[in-house]
Amino acid sequence: MIDNNLTVFEQEFGLTINEDGKVVTNSIKVADYYGKEHKDVLKKIRGFIELIPALVNEGNFTPVKYMDAKGENRPMFEMDRSGFAMLVNKFTGDDATIFTYKYTKAFEEMMEELEHRREQSVDVLKALNEKDIKLQRKKTLDSYFGKRKTVTTFKFCKYEEFNNILSLFEEYLVTIKDSEIKRIEYNRFIDGLTQNRNNVNPNDKMYMPKTSTYSYYIQEFAKKKGSSENKSYGQRLRHKDGIIKEQQNIISTLNPPLEDYMVLDAHGLSENYMYETVENEITGKNITVKSYVYKNWIKKFPSFQLKDKEELNVDWDRPITVFLKFDCMDKFDVQNFSKSAIDQIITRDFGEDDNIIDKVIVERNKSVESFDEGRIYVYIQNVD
Repeated sequence: MIDNNLTVFEQEFGLTINEDGKVVTNSIKVADYYGKEHKDVLKKIRGFIELIPALVNEGNFTPVKYMDAKGENRPMFEMDRSGFAMLVNKFTGDDATIFTYKYTKAFEEMMEELEHRREQSVDVLKALNEKDIKLQRKKTLDSYFGKRKTVTTFKFCKYEEFNNILSLFEEYLVTIKDSEIKRIEYNRFIDGLTQNRNNVNPNDKMYMPKTSTYSYYIQEFAKKKGSSENKSYGQRLRHKDGIIKEQQNIISTLNPPLEDYMVLDAHGLSENYMYETVENEITGKNITVKSYVYKNWIKKFPSFQLKDKEELNVDWDRPITVFLKFDCMDKFDVQNFSKSAIDQIITRDFGEDDNIIDKVIVERNKSVESFDEGRIYVYIQNVD
């Protein structure tokens, strides 16, 4: 439709598109349409140029050649809409006025058609580019996670690259519509990252940040996996009740009396608040760091209330069981307090590797109304 319109403009009014993409006509067409001698039109244009030389540089009038009936090159001028308006401004008579109106309108309509065609071309190119980008993005995601690559990707993922790859994985998950396939991918993520965490060298100076970060995301994706399995509320309750009963059986069998515990005046800190993701100011990449809440909790931790290691009657060369009780607010799950407490007490205060821990027994001692009322109870013994 657009090409047809352009052809009509060219046939009826002699309008064409020059090499610069501008809509133009020429002095011969104008002379013919207005019934003027071409030599007189040329003279008028040259008079304009002599008075205002910039008319040539700005493309209002452009000197060109055409071949006449004898095959000889003759001079003429191409002109844009502004040049045309200047030229015909002095043409008088009703017919000239009517034709100038039609000619000017044709100029405008052809320019609109041309602009529309350009916009359509841009839209087509944009659509093609977007399609190409999507295909390229899919290839990138598939290179990391397609064809069962998720386990391998996270098993051998470097800590410095983890956040970027994790972002790609979350983008990949959005493309998966089948809940069963998504659940499988959660399993692959957990499997790969667990292997990565277990292979971290204990002598690595980044051992704690690495294992803590990996543990956090393993736990988070385990929760997502659980949600994707779409268990009924009753099933979830029975599952949780089973874990609680099993924990209570262990506690009732092994738990020492409360008076034997060390008591610390601090509320437990949930593992969910230990770390946060921030953008590195130098590299611009996302990194995992200790949160302000965690740092403040460590700073105020009452380590002085712990007994000396020598008083605990514990052989630190053998596996240990750690018993933890908490006085805490009802809104917290005490199971999530264990990691922060162990990192602080066993690793920082007692200077021991937490790999020595064989079992952690956690329970709520009582509920309190505020953080200030919170207490941590800890007891450590060797595994029998």
